[in-house]
Amino acid sequence: MNEQIKKLAEQAGWDMGDEVDGFTTRLEKFAELVRADEREACAKLCENIAEEFAYEPHDPDPMYCAEAIRKRGEK
Repeated sequence: MNEQIKKLAEQAGWDMGDEVDGFTTRLEKFAELVRADEREACAKLCENIAEEFAYEPHDPDPMYCAEAIRKRGEK
């Protein structure tokens, strides 16, 4: 299990001992889905900023930011 996920789960009050009925595996998958959702929300925010301030598609500022956020999820 990813150590950051384990640390956060323990901070939330879960006992992260032995694997029980696939709980830690499901928790890790859930955490990945939450991270992907948050990355997409951040990328959309960058795109909205680009649209609001009329950046051209080749302007690197917010569009580059959106692309960089999404790439964080690539393995």
